[in-house]
Amino acid sequence: MKKAIIIGAGIIGLSISHYLKKNNFDIIVLEKSKAGEEASYASAGMLAAQSEFDFYEKFMDFCIKSRDMYADFCKDIENASGINVELQKCGMIRPALNEGHELHFKQNYKWQKKHGFEIEFLNGRELRKIESKLSENIVSGLYTKNDGQVNNRKLMEALIISNKKNNVKIIENYEVKDYLIKNNKINGVKTNNGTLNADIVVNAAGSWSSLISQELIPNFKVKPIRGQIVSLQANKEILKKVIFASVLGKGGYIVPRKDNTIILGSTVEDIGFEKRNTEEGINSILKNCSNIIPKLKDLKIIEKWSGFRPLAEDQLPIIGKTNIENLILATAHHRNGILLAPITAKAITELIVNGNILPEIKDFNIDRFNNKN
Repeated sequence: MKKAIIIGAGIIGLSISHYLKKNNFDIIVLEKSKAGEEASYASAGMLAAQSEFDFYEKFMDFCIKSRDMYADFCKDIENASGINVELQKCGMIRPALNEGHELHFKQNYKWQKKHGFEIEFLNGRELRKIESKLSENIVSGLYTKNDGQVNNRKLMEALIISNKKNNVKIIENYEVKDYLIKNNKINGVKTNNGTLNADIVVNAAGSWSSLISQELIPNFKVKPIRGQIVSLQANKEILKKVIFASVLGKGGYIVPRKDNTIILGSTVEDIGFEKRNTEEGINSILKNCSNIIPKLKDLKIIEKWSGFRPLAEDQLPIIGKTNIENLILATAHHRNGILLAPITAKAITELIVNGNILPEIKDFNIDRFNNKN
């Protein structure tokens, strides 16, 4: 039985281990702190494969493919764990608050239709028929019925349980410091608690992934982008759809959960590993979101938190082989770690088990940074 070490017990690492275990591997997942409590815990769980994009790029097809895998992905994990992860294909609204937004969304609608994506451009009255609590100031917007959400914290709980039931060892408080390499082939890892041997190592350590054996992998650099989030509690349902109120990277989002918790986000801050909330950050989120749903002003704050999105230089994931044999990367998913878990897990499993590089990930290899003109 081949032995694999996966670095990072977030959604990417635990999704890979979940599928790799089906192929009779001996798997250890190493987590520097507590399993499932970094970016995967801090997320809002949006599956915004269409709403995330202001302009078409090939990466969008990758995101849509992963979104469309989500129902089977969640069903598998729910069956293995016994936990309902609250997957909702609830649809997503992008509201326009002014003429500039409206013009941008009209152009967005045209190119999405041109590429065959299902989307609607609706006026303010039509949007308020879908979500009655939307502000009267909203003039129009986009509606993508195939985007949605999952309860990321329940999904992480389910992944941890399903992995443990399948005899995947999840070891917390083990920080990987260096790789063990012999004849340019991975041999294991060195941690704060000693060394562990393995035939294959997958680095799924998110924002911390390029800190291991720095400079070993040419041009491998991932940095943290802080996002602050706040949640409110309603005593009854206020809305059903996810509101993605971001235009060209500015704005926020509103995610209603089944227990009437409402998650609001988020800031985008390039300040290193500084995990804390600021009054300015939380207030900006509350202001942006209450401009969209005025009723939010009446609700009580129940939680504030922050997390780190792992970002590569070109804002695309890094998935695939490295210059070291059997050392594989699955990181830098930035804003889309939850969304891209199914397709990343499938691609990495296929790479390890059959040696096949799926066409979907060929553009995400680390070599792209070495081939720049």
